[in-house]
Formats: sequence, structure tokens, C-alpha cells
Amino acid sequence: MKNFINHLFLNKYYFVFIGLMAITVSCSDDDDPDPITTEPDGQTIVDVASANDDFSTLVSAVVEADLAETLSSPGPFTVFAPDNDAFIRFLDENNLTAEELLANESLSEILSYHVVSGEIPSSAVEAGPVNSVANANFYVSVAPDNSIWINGNTRITATDIDASNGVIHVLDNVIIAPSNNIAEIAIASTESAEPEFTQLVAALVRAELVDAVSGGVTDNLTVFAPTDAAFEELYDALGVSGVDEIPVDLLQSVLEYHVVPVRAFSQDLRQDAELPTLLNGQTLTVDLDNLQINDAGLVGSSLNIHATNGVIHAIDRVILPASGDESAATITLDNVGASAYVITSIDGDGASAELDTENTAITLQSGLRYTFVNNGGSAHPLDFRDSDGNILLAQGDQDGSFEDDSNVAFEVDGDNVSFTVTEDFANELAVYRCTAHASMEGEIIITE
Repeated sequence: MKNFINHLFLNKYYFVFIGLMAITVSCSDDDDPDPITTEPDGQTIVDVASANDDFSTLVSAVVEADLAETLSSPGPFTVFAPDNDAFIRFLDENNLTAEELLANESLSEILSYHVVSGEIPSSAVEAGPVNSVANANFYVSVAPDNSIWINGNTRITATDIDASNGVIHVLDNVIIAPSNNIAEIAIASTESAEPEFTQLVAALVRAELVDAVSGGVTDNLTVFAPTDAAFEELYDALGVSGVDEIPVDLLQSVLEYHVVPVRAFSQDLRQDAELPTLLNGQTLTVDLDNLQINDAGLVGSSLNIHATNGVIHAIDRVILPASGDESAATITLDNVGASAYVITSIDGDGASAELDTENTAITLQSGLRYTFVNNGGSAHPLDFRDSDGNILLAQGDQDGSFEDDSNVAFEVDGDNVSFTVTEDFANELAVYRCTAHASMEGEIIITE
């Protein structure tokens, strides 16, 4: 992956990863940037930086890029200034030498991306886009611990170093304006030395959604991108060999459910927040305590992949939207007093049973979604259990162990009970049963 990042940087196609720890650190006074107030005494930004040994690399870069005269002019300017440690970190992460950075033909553009026209004190810094003098936006985020970040990978560590022509805020990394959109970054990743997102790209192509994530800066998208391993897990659960065996309509809905129409870096996320998606107003739930979106884990080493049109966060599972309308079959149950269920009809594919037979066995197919219509109503609430009698899903007030699994996507709508038979759920599922009457129980058989 490092060789891939180097390649992108040298071609001005750059992104950088940040671990998720920044959004889970508890609040403390030390989390705020350190305010530093100095008397400029007629010293310009260049004079102040030159007098500070912590900015020696930055000053060398400014001189090399012929920006010293500009930053010595009346301005005013706000400079978000990487200190020497920030440059060391940046060079190390990208396997570059200081000489290679200073010789980069885009050095002036890189440095200009750190400069904003006008004087912005720390008290005026707010979350959102900021237009730099390079005419490219960078994005400010305020984390739950009140630390301030730029583009998800760079923290403001000190603020309000005054100069006669502006103010300096200190950064712990070098920020780079992205040059590729989300689709281009994903495609480039499939071609790297350690390929990733190959299945995501294949899915986007099959669902004809590449253009939807190929826009410009005004699109402001967040893509929760399942890894290749996540897609392989989905294929196993659905009993298919690859993306080409998933119906296009279903695949499109699943992919749209992973896209949020807001540019949200990891530091912008909040516990229990409901994020809108491109799918029919359905939302994703943020669980910072467990580092999850719904029940998909955020991959800490692959967050805040910054694109021109948004940001990518890798996740370790494909998130399936809840959608009773996509059931493969509808199974209608009636009751014989309090002694038995009977199945009166099966409409659709992937389910079979002997009709009008008390407590008959039902055969379901792994990977499909089903709706059970329980005509027994509230007097005979339906639940689904494992072989030890533990409740997995329940129509009534009981809590089932799979009810919060977004891939199972359990729904109760009056007499209708809907769920998807994922691999994990199929491994546990053994019987359907009336919660109130133990004699009303039938076997469930799972096929691939």
C-alpha cells in the first residue's frame, strides 16, 4: 500500500489514512490546540517562521517555492503551518526525502493549499470547507474531544501565532489537496501492489453506479466502502460465487445504502447519529463506542481517504438495507387453537413446506429474504429459535439475539415478520414457534 501512496503523491493523486483513535479519545483540556500569543513587532509571517526553529523545513520550502515575498506582503493571511515534526511524519509516510519534496514541481501548489486569504483567529475556525489561496478547499472537522482536524488526517496543535500580516496555526502533518474522485481512487487501489476494493469496483460497474461517485467537489459524498473480504463474506452468506450472480436491482440498493450525501470525516461522526443515505431515505447508525456503522466495523487503518468529491471509510462488512419489499417468498401462517401452526400458502421462490399440516417443517434458502404473515395475531406471536430454545427473532416483546443485525434486517409490521437468512443466522436457526404456546413449533431446514 505504501508504494501505491507514493505513486499517487508523485502524480498529485494523494490520499492518507488515519486511525480512528482520534474520534474516541475522551475529552480533556489537553485536547484543545495550545493558544500561543506573540507580539509581532512588525514581523511578517515569514519573519516569525524564520525566527522559530520548529519551522525551518517550512521556511526552506517557502523559499524554494518563491513564496517568501508573497507571504511578506501586507496580506493579511492565515497560514496553517506544518512544523518540522509534521514534515518528518509526512516524508516518512510517503517514503520521500526532504530533497525530493523541495524538488517537487507541485511544491508551490502544496504550500499555497496551507494559506487562506484574510486573518482567521482560532476563535473563528469552524467545521466545514475553507477555500485556500490555491483555490482548493480543505475541510475542517471538530472531533468529539473538541480537537480540530483538517482533511481527517491533520490536527491543529497550536494556534494564534501573530504576525504583522496575519496569523499562524500549527499543524502536525502536511495537507495535500486531492486530485482523484472516489471512483478513481477505488479503481487505482485495485491496481496497487496490495489490491483492495476490487469487488466494490466490480459491484459499482455492474450496478452502473460508477458515475454516481465520479463527480466533483460540490458532490460531498461519504462512502462506507466494504473491503474485498467483506464482499467474500457476503457471497458466502448469499450462496453465490461473485457479484455477477447478485440481481442488479438488489446490488444497486445495497451500494446506495453505503453512500451518505455529506462529506463526513471520522472526526465529524457522533455517537448514535443517524446518517442519511442515497437509498430511499434509509439511514445508517453510528456506533463510536464499538467503532461501527450499523454492525459493520470501521477499518481503523483505512479511514479518511480524501477524494475531490468526498471521503472514503473502509468497513469490514457489506451492510444490507432493511427492505420487506424484496422478500423472495411470503409464507402465511394460521393457527389451530393453541396447539399448532399451519402454513396455508407460500407465495414466491426459495421456500417450501407441506401446506395445511400442523407444525410442518419449513425449508428456507440461505441468503434470501422472507416475510411471514402470522394470522394468529397477538394471541400467537411468532418467534424463531436455535436448537437450545434461545430466541433469535421475536414478533412480540421478547428480545432476540439477531434483531439488531443489520444484515438480517429484521422487521415487524403488524402481522408481517420479515428477515434475511444470512450465513450466521442460518447457522443458528432451528425452529419457528409461538412465544405463548410451546406446542406450536415447527422445524426450519436451511438449504444453500
